[in-house]
This record gives sequence, C-alpha cells and structure tokens, in this order.
Amino acid sequence: MKLTLQTLPPTTNHLYIQGQGRRFMDPRAKRAKEAIGWEARQQHRGRPLEGALAVEIELWWPDRRNRDIDNVKALLDALTGILWLDDGQITDLHLMKGVDRNHPRVEMKVWPLS
Repeated sequence: MKLTLQTLPPTTNHLYIQGQGRRFMDPRAKRAKEAIGWEARQQHRGRPLEGALAVEIELWWPDRRNRDIDNVKALLDALTGILWLDDGQITDLHLMKGVDRNHPRVEMKVWPLS
C-alpha cells in the first residue's frame, strides 16, 4: 500500500502543552493528526492491516531547517485504526527526510511481513 500525504506531522516537541496541572495535546497538533487521518482515509478505504508490518516513510520538508528524523509519533498515531490496528504492529521502520520547497509531503509504503 502506498500513500502520499500533504499534511506534515507536527514535531514531537510540539505535541503537548502544560496547563492546569495537566498535559494536553496542542490544538495545532490535534488538527494536524486529524488532517493526516482524513487524507489517509481518502486513499485507503480497506480495513486496517493486521499482523507485523513494515513501513517506509519519506518526509519531504519545505525548507532546510533542522528537524529530527524520528518526529513521526503523531503520524503513526494518526494512522492507527486506518492503516493498522495499532502502531505497535510496526516491526520494520525505515525513515528518510529531504527538502522539496514546492511540494512538501509524506510518502509512505506499508506492507505486511510474513
């Protein structure tokens, strides 16, 4: 299965905010996760995959700012229940990042491991 998402995931550092003695998901991060989910649903109408999965992710950022390559937690969480039942099914994960000023995006390939 292959997906291309126009919504880039928020960085892990910006997922949560503190307030009233509790931790809340930042509203911008929540909107990004929802947008990622909607984009994925438009491209994958089947049932979530079961069993062990391999995932390849290419993150194409709009500029050369330094971003950690492991900032995919929100992306993986947003796809739970859509592409897979739980992101804990991912046993093989490959991440790549690059710059595409004209077309920032996330390109993903997901396949079951036998």
